Amino acid sequence: METANNINEISKIQKDLCWGLYQDVRSHSRHAETLRSSAVNYMLVVASALITVITFDDHINHFDLPLSIIVTVIGLISAFFSASYTELYYRNRERAGHLRKHLDKTYFKNQATSLSQILEEADADHHDTKIYRWSRRITGSTHLFWLVPPLMVFAIGIVLTVLSLQ
Repeated sequence: METANNINEISKIQKDLCWGLYQDVRSHSRHAETLRSSAVNYMLVVASALITVITFDDHINHFDLPLSIIVTVIGLISAFFSASYTELYYRNRERAGHLRKHLDKTYFKNQATSLSQILEEADADHHDTKIYRWSRRITGSTHLFWLVPPLMVFAIGIVLTVLSLQ
C-alpha cells in the first residue's frame, strides 16, 4: 500500500514539475516578445528624434554625417536584436510544444481530448476568421513585421549618410 502511495506521489511531483517547466518556458517566450517590441519601439523614438535633428534645417550636409551614421547603426543593431529575439521566441515556443506533448502522452493518453487537441481546435477556429486571413495577407507573420521597422531605419540611415557626404 505504501509503495502505491509513493508511486502516486512521485507521479504527481513529476506532473507538477513538467507543468511548472511548461509555464516557465511559455513565460520566457512572452518575455522575449515584450523585450523585442520594447526595443523596436525605443529605437523608433530615438531614430525619429535623430532624423528630426538631421532634417531640421532643411539641408543635409557634412555636419549631419555623425547623426546619420548613428541612425544607420541604430537600425542595424535593432534589426539584429529583433531577429535574435525572434529566434529566442521560437526556441521557447518549440520547447513548450514538446513539454505539452509530453504532458499529453503521459497524463492524457486515455482521455478523449488532450491539451494539444484543444489548442489545435482553438487555432483552427481562429484561422477560419476573416480578420485572421485579412491581417495575414497584409502583414504576413508578426515576427517578420517587427523586423521591417529596424530595416527601414537602417535604409533611411544609409540614405542620410550618402546625402550628408555630398
